[in-house]
Amino acid sequence: MQGGQGVIEVLGPLQVRHGDEPITVGSARHREVLAALVVDVGRVVSVDALLERVWGGAGRGASASNLHAVMSRLRSRLAGLPGVSISTVSPGYRLEAADGTVDAVVFVEGFARAREHHARGDLAATRRELDAALAAWRDTAYADVRLPFAEVEAARLEGIRVSAFELLVEVELAQGRVREALDHLTPLVSEHPLREAFRRHQMLALYRAGRQAEALEVYADLRHLLAEELGIDPGPQLQELHQRILAHDDDLLPAAQEAPPTEDAPASRPVAGLSWHSDVVVPADDLVGRGRDVDYLVDLLTASPQRLVTVTGVGGVGKTRLAYAVAEASRDAFPGGVCITSLIAVTDEHVVLPTIGRGLGLSGVEGQDAFDVVAQHVRGARTLLVVDNFEHVLDAAPVLARLVATCPLLSILVTSRTTLRVRGELQYQLAPLSLPGPGVGHPDAAAASTAIELFVARARSARAGFELDEGNVGAVSSICRRLAGIPLALELAAARTPLLPPAAMLERLDRVMATAGARDLPARQRTMRSAIDWSYQLLNPDEQRLFRQLAVFADGFTLEAVEALRPRDDADSLAALESLTSHSLVLRDLDHPEAVRFRMLEPIAQFADSRLEGVEATDARDAHLHYFLDLIERTAAGFRGHATRASLAVTEREHANLTSAIEWALASERGELAGRACWAMWLYWWLRGHLHEGRRLTQATLAHDLTGPTRTRVTAVLGAMAFAQGDLQAATCWGEGAALGRSIGDIEGQAHNVAGEGLVALASGDLAAADTHLDATIALTESCGLRGGWLWTLAHVWLGTVRLLQGDPGKATPLLHDALTAARVREDPLAIYITLFTSVQVALTTGDLASARLQLREGISLSLDTGDMANLAYFLESLAVVESQSDDWRHVALLLGAADELRETVGSNVYGYYQPDEQVLSQTRAAAREHLGETYDDVLARGRRLSLDETVDLARRCTDVVA
Repeated sequence: MQGGQGVIEVLGPLQVRHGDEPITVGSARHREVLAALVVDVGRVVSVDALLERVWGGAGRGASASNLHAVMSRLRSRLAGLPGVSISTVSPGYRLEAADGTVDAVVFVEGFARAREHHARGDLAATRRELDAALAAWRDTAYADVRLPFAEVEAARLEGIRVSAFELLVEVELAQGRVREALDHLTPLVSEHPLREAFRRHQMLALYRAGRQAEALEVYADLRHLLAEELGIDPGPQLQELHQRILAHDDDLLPAAQEAPPTEDAPASRPVAGLSWHSDVVVPADDLVGRGRDVDYLVDLLTASPQRLVTVTGVGGVGKTRLAYAVAEASRDAFPGGVCITSLIAVTDEHVVLPTIGRGLGLSGVEGQDAFDVVAQHVRGARTLLVVDNFEHVLDAAPVLARLVATCPLLSILVTSRTTLRVRGELQYQLAPLSLPGPGVGHPDAAAASTAIELFVARARSARAGFELDEGNVGAVSSICRRLAGIPLALELAAARTPLLPPAAMLERLDRVMATAGARDLPARQRTMRSAIDWSYQLLNPDEQRLFRQLAVFADGFTLEAVEALRPRDDADSLAALESLTSHSLVLRDLDHPEAVRFRMLEPIAQFADSRLEGVEATDARDAHLHYFLDLIERTAAGFRGHATRASLAVTEREHANLTSAIEWALASERGELAGRACWAMWLYWWLRGHLHEGRRLTQATLAHDLTGPTRTRVTAVLGAMAFAQGDLQAATCWGEGAALGRSIGDIEGQAHNVAGEGLVALASGDLAAADTHLDATIALTESCGLRGGWLWTLAHVWLGTVRLLQGDPGKATPLLHDALTAARVREDPLAIYITLFTSVQVALTTGDLASARLQLREGISLSLDTGDMANLAYFLESLAVVESQSDDWRHVALLLGAADELRETVGSNVYGYYQPDEQVLSQTRAAAREHLGETYDDVLARGRRLSLDETVDLARRCTDVVA
């Protein structure tokens, strides 16, 4: 830094100097505002962002006037400081700082130059840059600014500092400066005991210093620490170095002039096995004006130590679109795969982890060990997880932090309107697009504005031939400034170009903005509301009414559902919906191409909700509740018959609406309706693994006044959710349900709960109690006219399982025969394959392998038809046992590997009543290992890597022997 110029130092407590003379900034608040500007030096920081960073958002003294007063005093304190100034630039302020003025910038740029020198092989220049960059550090960055934004920026800078030291010791080792490297490494290993790169360098340095035993102790210490804290082994690079040291590998000596690659300068980025998971559709339109943001985040995620990054910003600023672009651009750097998961339809923080798991392909991650299942999946290779729309489930943020801490190869990119405020997080505030300057009169000059670039691109999509010219550049520039460069607002405006030229659009926009929105809202939120309100004002009264009513839907809707909101209206819902679609207020839902479905973008839906008030709001939500209650009660009947697959598909598509309907029933004190919906939903929750959600809603329903029959059934649902999660203690609520059903004479409700008591006894190994309860279940179902029905059938299967475990397969056979006959009469695939599984166990016990193969073939096919991966895992294991009788040990290992992978993918023990012979299964594994020898582990791993189609082909080949 130059001695005579102004200097702002944040690599330690914040201080400002003019040469060697300190400058008094002012109060703690002034220092905090200055720090908030320094974080984004050279870039505009909006008023909203500054209020959020310093005051924590609305309230607690946060106001634009207070910020203005602080900024005015801050400017006067910095006046005359060479190279430093604060500019007012819409929509906020920008700290201008000359080169060499801010120590954090000097440090980061110096480290970047060092990496460039290192890439060219210039070790001396690399070390000079690193020494100069690290000399800028005095203490913990932003040490005296105790606010979340400063803490995350300090964490980012600390991560870069650690990377700089990592590169420094690598250079020192390459130069033969072993003693200097060890001097640096001793405190670094103490500060970062789990950082494998430091351990790797320390082992190499000790070995080169002739201290082999100490080098091996470093490895042993790390191995013990990783096992204790994370339950994992050291990484492959460290394991390889350990083996080479044991072997006295001469290539490790200084003459080799080669150090292991660091995380910041990887030798290569493998792409083998690259996968792309997503439960959302990535937007197909071009991303405009975000090139710098994409490059910055890609570099942050792929070349820096930061592994938890949150993109924040106002609704509509383009966080989601940016995250998708970053995910696409980062794919080659993450051989473990890239996964995008949207949380827009999630309302319960406990469902976040299961939703992420399903996005990763781990359908049904709902058991008590759900975290371990997800962590195990992403632990083995560099993986990027993009979690979109997190702001409404912030209580789940510690789960993400724990995942990052537990999985050293995992990186997470989050989009949220606010920071997660967890350790290790880095916030990236996404600003609006750049705006044209006032009075811009030439298209070429205006084209430098990314806001205008986006407006023109979208206007051309809406009206072929649209061009920016001298006649409209002024109006377009004014529109972009009025809309504050917010992409969503710009796109809404640009979509109207077929109706209005820019000058007429601007005239109307002025009138709408002058009257729309509350004055105490943040400026950008008022602008966003103005843009949406302007579109709203273009609608006729019937279209406006429908627009408001659509706010009650969650995650999309069909035309039939829309018509249900307006049963007494004479208006044409289809015509009104078509108009809303043409105005881009409603979009086609392309996530579900099998149905004609629509959706509203979240900011638009929020605006519609703000307009939905009073009786109109209550009527719309009531209509929504009754429509979806009727839908699920009609659909639920299909879960247990020939329409199983179609019924499950409908329920999955409308899952968010069904959940919303139950929550409205609870909020409006209509527990009876919520109870009916829970009873209709339970089997879907069970089969698709929505166990946390089902349990939460069921418990909330039981807190309301319910009729006896409804309470009996909802209690049965609660028991089912707990049992499927492996929580047998909570599942004992089935006993309360049975007692209630008995006391009120509700035989059907009693039967469901008594069956649950039998399942708990069966899973607990109490065969006598299971026998009694299941036998009673059959009697109860027959007494209330349900002979041959769903519960009667399953009770026969479960009782057959008891007979088998009691060592009497002969008595199990007729029970299973009756069950299978009833299930086939009803064309019920679920009941059929549940019966077939226990029938296979009987066939294995009696040595009837031909029957077992035929039953397995059908059961596997039905499991696939219904998408029941938990069931498929059990069938594959049983098929492996059958294959072992034919001495086809390669097939055995492949099937076991595929089953293991499915079991981990599902993550919950839905079929706790399945009771395969674990001893036989264990013997099968042992025999396969004995016959295959050293190749067993490779074949097992190959089975785990099989795709679902490959697994099915293998199973069909195995069952074709007698088919």
